[in-house]
Amino acid sequence: MSSQLLFECLSEEIPSRMQNSAAAQVKSYITNALNKNNVKFASIEVFITARRITLFVDNISISRLKSSNDEIKGPNVNASKRAIEGFLRKNKKNKTDLFVRKVNNADFYCIKKDVCSFNIREFLKRQLEEMLKNFSWPKSMRWSERKERWVRPIKNILCILNNEIIPVSFAGITACNTTYGHRSFSSDTALTVKTPKDYFELLEKSNVILQPDKRKQFILDQINKFAKERNLQLEKNDYLLNELTGLIEWPIVLFGEVNQEKSLRLPKEVILSIINTQQRYLALSSGQKISHFITVVNVNNDEVVKGHAKILEARLADAQFLISQDKKENLDYYVKKLDSILFHGSLGSVGEKVKRIITLSKYIAIYVPRASLTKIERAAYLAKADLATLIVKEFPELQGIMGGYYASYFQEDEEIVEAITEHYKPIRPEQECSKSSTAIVISIADKVDSLVGLIAAGEKISGSYDQFGLRRMAISIIRTILENNLYIPIKPLINKSISLYPKLAFTKDATSVDCPNKLTRAELVLKFCLERFKVILKNRDIRQGIVDSILYKDDINDLLTAEKQTIILDRYLSTPEGEQILSTYKRVNNIVNKAEKNDNTAYSMPYNKKFFIESEGIALSDYAIIACRSIKQAIKSDDFNAALNELTQFIPFINQFMDSVKINCASDKLRKNKLSLLANVISTFHLVAHFNLI
Repeated sequence: MSSQLLFECLSEEIPSRMQNSAAAQVKSYITNALNKNNVKFASIEVFITARRITLFVDNISISRLKSSNDEIKGPNVNASKRAIEGFLRKNKKNKTDLFVRKVNNADFYCIKKDVCSFNIREFLKRQLEEMLKNFSWPKSMRWSERKERWVRPIKNILCILNNEIIPVSFAGITACNTTYGHRSFSSDTALTVKTPKDYFELLEKSNVILQPDKRKQFILDQINKFAKERNLQLEKNDYLLNELTGLIEWPIVLFGEVNQEKSLRLPKEVILSIINTQQRYLALSSGQKISHFITVVNVNNDEVVKGHAKILEARLADAQFLISQDKKENLDYYVKKLDSILFHGSLGSVGEKVKRIITLSKYIAIYVPRASLTKIERAAYLAKADLATLIVKEFPELQGIMGGYYASYFQEDEEIVEAITEHYKPIRPEQECSKSSTAIVISIADKVDSLVGLIAAGEKISGSYDQFGLRRMAISIIRTILENNLYIPIKPLINKSISLYPKLAFTKDATSVDCPNKLTRAELVLKFCLERFKVILKNRDIRQGIVDSILYKDDINDLLTAEKQTIILDRYLSTPEGEQILSTYKRVNNIVNKAEKNDNTAYSMPYNKKFFIESEGIALSDYAIIACRSIKQAIKSDDFNAALNELTQFIPFINQFMDSVKINCASDKLRKNKLSLLANVISTFHLVAHFNLI
C-alpha cells in the first residue's frame, strides 16, 4: 500500500530572499528523516510562495515500514549467568527465547525482536512537529502570547495523508484539511482538500501559482508580450526577477513610462540603478534609452502605475541635481577630498590608498605590454575620485561608472576613461575582465592593494561570510592575469604592495600571533591567492592532485606559467609515457620513504659515484646530472613539454638500476650511497612536479 502526504504551512508574507533556503531546508529535513527510518517514497517536492510552504511526498510505501534488523545481540555464551539473566530481564524474554549466533568467530546469545507495525501517521506527525519547532530562519519572531518562533505569524496548517488528517500541532494551531486561496483575488472561504491531488487544482482556481518557476514564467510571458508589441527589450536582472517572483502568489505585471525629460541627461547606469536598486522595478529599453519600468502587484489599477511613475520622476530629478552639482568641480578637486574618506580603520584613508595604487601601478606596468606610464599614473590618480562625489555617495554601486562618466565629461583620454570605468571588473563570475593595458594595470593594482592590506590587517573569511569580498578580489586578480596572458611575478608583487604600507598600518593586527613580520604576511596573502587559483583550475576539470603537484613547488613565480604547466601535465600523464613516469616515481619514492622511516633519517646528503660497483649505478648517476641540467634549462625556457620528455628519457636508466642493483646490500655505506642517489633522482622529478601528491 502506498500513500501521499500533503503538508502546508500558511503564514503572513515570507520575505523573498528567505524562500529558496527555506524550501531547501524542508526538503532536506524530511528526506533525511524518511531515509533514516527506512521509509520508502517515490518523490519529494517543496513549493514556496509569499504566504505558504507546501510539502508533497508521493508514493510512501507503508507495507515496507518494518525494522531491517529483527534480532537483538546479547552476551557471549561464556558470559556469567547474572549477565544472561539481566539481558533476558531487560528485553522481557525467557531462556527458551535464546538462540546462538556466530559474530566475528565468537558465539553470542540472541533473541528475536517483537515485530510491531509501523505507525506512519504518528511518525509523520512527530517529524513535521520537530521540523517546525527546529526550523532555522535568518530572522524570526514571536506573536500573541506564544513562545514558538516563525518568520511571520502562522495562520493555518494543513496536513493530510491520503484523505486522513494528521493533527500536526505548532504555535497553538492544529492541522486540518482546509486552506485558503489568494488574499485579493479569491474569497476568504476555506477550501476543503479531500485528497493531496485536489490541492493543486483548488489553489490554481483560487489564483495561487504554487510553483516558483511557473510564477516566473507567468511574469516573463506578460513582459515579453508587451515588449514584442513595442519592439523593446528587457534589461536583464535575474536577482530582481527572482525577488519579484517570490513577492506575490498571482503576479500581475504593470508597465509605466519613464519620464524622458527627467532622464534625458542621465547615464543609462544611473537610471537603471534608480529603477532596479532603489525602486525594485525591472526596466525595458530600446538600446541605450530606458523607456519603461515594470512592477509586479496584486491589483490591476492605473492609479497604482501613476503613483509609481511619480515616485520614479522624483528620484530621477534628484539624480539630475546631484550630477549637476558634481560637475561644478573637476576630478582633481574630488581627489583632494579623498583624504577625509576612510578606507579601513587600520589602513588609513582612500587618499593614502590612491598614492599606493599609483606606485604599484608603475611596478605592474613593467609586465603589461603597450602600457603607457603617463596614462597609468593619471588613471590611478583619478580612479577613486568619484567616491567623493554626491552621486556616488547616494548610489555606491555606481563607483567607477560615474568616475568614467565624469572623466569623459572633463575630456580625459579615452584609455584613462576606460580604465576608471572598468578597474573594479570583474565583479561577477560571468563578467569580462579589463582588456586595455591601462585598465588591466589599475584593476590589478587596486585589488592587490586592498587584498594585501585587508588580509595583513587581520580581516578573515568565516564560511560563506566574506564582508570585504576577499575571495572576489583574489579571483579577479587571477582571472585578469590569466585571461590577458600576463607573466606577472606574484610573490614580488605581494611584497611590493606590503612595502608601500607604513609600519604602523599593521600594528593592530588580529593575526599578529601568526604573522609577526612582513615575510609571513606575504606568505599568508600568497597562500590565500593560491587557494583561489586551485579552485579556478579545478573548475576547468584539472585533477586536484596535479594542481597541487605544480603549486607545491617552491619556485612558482607567475600564475600563467603554473596554469600552463598544470594543463600540460594533466594531458601528459594520460599518455603511456606519462603513466610510466608516475609508476617509476612511485617505485623509487616508496623505497626511499620506507628507508628513511626505518633509519629515522633523510637521505639528502650527496652520493659518491666511486662507491658504485655496478655499471647501472654509474650510468644512473651520470645521467642524473644530465637530466637535472636539461630539465632546469627546459623550465627556464618555458618549455614544460621538453622537461617531461627529459623525464621520459630518464626512466630507462632508473628502471635498469632498480632491476639490477640490490639496494639493501650487506655494506651499510654502499646502501646509504645508493639511497642518496635515489633521493637525488626524486629531487630531479620534483623540479617538474611533486608527483607524490598525485
